[in-house]
Amino acid sequence: MSEVTVHVGGHVTLLFSVHSEALLARNQGSRGAGLCLEDGVSATVKEIPGESDRITVTSMNGTPLANGKSYYSDLLKAFREVFGINAAVDLEVDLELPVSQGFGMSAAGLMAASFALGELFDAGDEGQLARLAHRLERTHSRGLGDVLGIWAGGVELRIKPGTPPSPGKVLGFEANVPVLLVWNSDGGKHTAGYIDNPVWQASITRAGDSAVNRLMQIPWDTGAWPHLLNEADNFADNSGLRGEIERSALLDVVNSHTTSDVSAHLCMLGTSAIIVPRELSKPVDLTELADVLREKGLGTRLTWIH
Repeated sequence: MSEVTVHVGGHVTLLFSVHSEALLARNQGSRGAGLCLEDGVSATVKEIPGESDRITVTSMNGTPLANGKSYYSDLLKAFREVFGINAAVDLEVDLELPVSQGFGMSAAGLMAASFALGELFDAGDEGQLARLAHRLERTHSRGLGDVLGIWAGGVELRIKPGTPPSPGKVLGFEANVPVLLVWNSDGGKHTAGYIDNPVWQASITRAGDSAVNRLMQIPWDTGAWPHLLNEADNFADNSGLRGEIERSALLDVVNSHTTSDVSAHLCMLGTSAIIVPRELSKPVDLTELADVLREKGLGTRLTWIH
């Protein structure tokens, strides 16, 4: 096979707890809940015999993302170590959503690139390739549970931290409805600033574990939707994340323009929000709302739960 392209959707975490103390990366991660997105990252890879690796990472606005190259270079190194493949490759990574806004771009990119490499060289199965992506995600402290969440798809509940398909455990159900992503372009947050901070880690984990424990008491199907939205708001308040001025200001602007048939929730851990139908059985047209919020200077993207 001369060239392979793989697309992996992004992921929004609505609530989570931090479990990063385990020695091995495969046991690290988070419990939590979130939404898998249709928009995400495409990775195209082809072999270039006799040459050095070429890595190109392109942001959603079409400009090069220079600081992403080392990230994928480490993935290539790890892939070669695991599967014993030495060929040089040309790797092109195209992002459809902004980075550092809680949309799971690092996890989606690593999974897309890992799956593409596996298909190109007929190496590994999906579980091995997802575990490799999770390990690199943890090595760089870019995320905790996005890989596990994406693995489940749809609306997911991570009940045990770690890599997919094990030792991490995750449930998911389908919800094919449109959603609107909204973000402050000047307010990106790096996940490591929270999950590596002991104070934030403690408050986040208390709130996140409490929310997950309550959600585990109900069947994880479409009937859980209103409970998830309620717990997402509880988590934002109880963790202290809702109280940060940038997030609070963003959510206030968004809520001032929403109607009763939708609800807005913070994306963890960006300065961003996701607007969803209040009822899964009643999808809504979010186009006009996207235009209004864009006029307010916010970034917007219409997508779907995937």
